[in-house]
Amino acid sequence: MKAAPRPNWLLKGIIILLLALAYYFTAELGRRLASTPQNVTPVWPPDGFASAGILIFGYWVWPGVWLGSFLANVWAFFDKSSTIAGVISIAKASSIGIGTTLGTLLGGFLLRRSIGNRNPLNHPQDVFKLIFFTGMVGPMVNASAGVITLCLAGNVPWAIFPTVWLTWWISNVAGILIFTPFLICWSYALPSSKQQISAGWQRIKKFRKLFNSNFLLKFTKSLAGQRVGEAILLPGFVLALSLIPFWQGTPVEYMLIPVLVLAAFRFGQRGATLLIVLVAAVAVLGTVNGQGSFVRENFNDSLVLLQSFIGVIVLTTLTLTAVITQQRKAENTLRQSEADIRQKSHDLEYALSELKRTQVQLIQGEKMSILGQLVAGVAHEINNPVNFITGNLDHANDYIEDLLDLIDLYQEHYPHPVQAIEDKTEEIDLDFLLEDLPKLLSSMKIGADRICKIVVSLRTFSRIDEAEFKAVDIHAGIDSTLLILESRLKAKPERPAIQIIKEYGNLSLVECYPGQLNQVFMNILVNAIDALEERDKERAFAEIQQLPSEICISTKITSEHRVAIKISDNGSGIPEQVKQRIFEPFFTTKPAGKGTGMGMSISYQIITEAHGGLLKCHSWPGKGTEFVIEIPLQKQQPNDKTLQS
Repeated sequence: MKAAPRPNWLLKGIIILLLALAYYFTAELGRRLASTPQNVTPVWPPDGFASAGILIFGYWVWPGVWLGSFLANVWAFFDKSSTIAGVISIAKASSIGIGTTLGTLLGGFLLRRSIGNRNPLNHPQDVFKLIFFTGMVGPMVNASAGVITLCLAGNVPWAIFPTVWLTWWISNVAGILIFTPFLICWSYALPSSKQQISAGWQRIKKFRKLFNSNFLLKFTKSLAGQRVGEAILLPGFVLALSLIPFWQGTPVEYMLIPVLVLAAFRFGQRGATLLIVLVAAVAVLGTVNGQGSFVRENFNDSLVLLQSFIGVIVLTTLTLTAVITQQRKAENTLRQSEADIRQKSHDLEYALSELKRTQVQLIQGEKMSILGQLVAGVAHEINNPVNFITGNLDHANDYIEDLLDLIDLYQEHYPHPVQAIEDKTEEIDLDFLLEDLPKLLSSMKIGADRICKIVVSLRTFSRIDEAEFKAVDIHAGIDSTLLILESRLKAKPERPAIQIIKEYGNLSLVECYPGQLNQVFMNILVNAIDALEERDKERAFAEIQQLPSEICISTKITSEHRVAIKISDNGSGIPEQVKQRIFEPFFTTKPAGKGTGMGMSISYQIITEAHGGLLKCHSWPGKGTEFVIEIPLQKQQPNDKTLQS
């Protein structure tokens, strides 16, 4: 059964209780430093914890401040002599607790009213406000309430009120200056969410890995190059340097400031605040024990010198760390801005490239669409009269044969016609006409059949009525493309014909976009013819005859239920640097005006995106180039259902 979530008030109660306990135990620690007959201590750490609690968690933790102050003071001033004395002691502790709570709330309120909810250590001006409002104004209320309470109770004579008040205020200021920045700074290193707490707990459970020697070795190596050695040596150096002025009396205490500055640069706020606590602890202990350069006959004078030193190092170090934090934040913002600008520039370049590519594709698609419509229209217009001619040629042939048979009968039965018929027979060369007319009809028949084949090839290539996936004969598409390119393949005065070698496999119908696939065949075959013609320009006619230009087209079904179409030539091949870019948009090696550089790019998209296939190029310099097309036999889900090409 899933446990019920803990109520919010329970968590707040735990935090309030922990703050009260922290206040109490640090008060006991601070009371051990008491150096006046009235038990007023030179440093009062609990106020540092109380102010940090208000600033970190909010005003709602004030009961913890009051409870901690009450517990710390009730045991210190509790009088067991009588019941009335005990009640007075409790009232006295309550009054001091109320004053402490009000002072702490006032300092926190003034600071938050001034800077809002941001970290007071991240801006130099906020550091000054933290020291003034929280460190100086708030403790005035604490000291006033505390000393007035002690005077009213008779614990402190009114005559020494100013001296005790000053000592009380200085001790509170010292506790806040030393501990509040430290606690605020290190609070940001604590987990702030359930996920972070869970992750931290998991890391604690994995601590047992430290007992594994291999892990220790890896852990040590992972720290190589980091500031671990410096982090260990620097506190030791600061401690040793602090002992010189505060235990031996040599007045070199301000030599610690450069070291704290170094810590601020090397380790940031956390390292600097930690060393401030260390230096302050040594300074306070030395001064309380009557040692060090701040010891004077008047103890308040000693406290003033001590607090002045603490104030200087705190203000200097915290201001510097705030400046460093701002600078690093600005550098990070600048780096992020530069990265964003680079990314946006890259995105713009990519968008521009895609825009150009799309524009050319649209133009190319429109051209192919218009060309397809034109080819289909021309084929249709030619097809009607050609069908009329081919349909009537058979009848004309029959009629002419009948007429020729009739002429033969006339010549057989009337061998001696009249003179006019003989003259006309000689004039028209009847014998030649009878011999040549059948040949003429046969030639007309061959021409008409040729036109019919061209019309069929044009319609097959255009596929104007086949925009969707359908099962077609791949070989018919290849043959129609070759027929359209026949004028470029046939022999010319400067070279023999380019030979076409077909090695067709036994293919079933293939589901594809027929028109787009024919466009791929056209692009590859045109490039092959261009490459062969370019190579043949450098060869003599006899050399070409000895080693003729060839284009080999082969098809087969692979084991993956795909059809493979290979189109190869025996030209000069493609250089490696060109082959690597052959499918890039706008890349072309042809002269300006002879190519857009989009043919192979569009072909690659048609095969890979529209058909879910592969288009590969293999080339061997001096031997030739081969393009391999692989597409599924049956329809698959392509990335885009159709590709306008």
